Amino acid sequence: MTLLRYGKRPNDFFTNQLMNQLFKETQDSFKAAVERESGFRPATNVIEEEDCYLIEVSIPGFAKEDVNIRVENGSIKISAEKKEEKEDKKYLRREFGVYKFERSFKLADTINQQNISAEVINGILNIILPKVEERKPQVHNIEIK
Repeated sequence: MTLLRYGKRPNDFFTNQLMNQLFKETQDSFKAAVERESGFRPATNVIEEEDCYLIEVSIPGFAKEDVNIRVENGSIKISAEKKEEKEDKKYLRREFGVYKFERSFKLADTINQQNISAEVINGILNIILPKVEERKPQVHNIEIK
């Protein structure tokens, strides 16, 4: 048996970078495959207005009963599942049917989490995130005795 002494060579840094990049690309492609498999990721707009933020989520075909919105751990999570009704149809091609998705957004400290509201209008889910009113510093004079 022969023992070899290990010493760091200058090219170890580049080898480590190459391996890190390889694992990151593999992880990213796995995440993309999972998203493709779920099949549906709704388009989303986030708008800042004077007194609130507005999240618009495109959810055509979903009823408001299919959508669940919850606030937990400083994030708002939007999920929906459209369940398939059993039908005795023979599909030759089927491109839509059961959809489910989940999106989450980190909430800023400036959002009043107790007064969040939502409504669905024409296939667009509008979530209104009111801003916390800024407290103005109180100024008062102190009388010298």
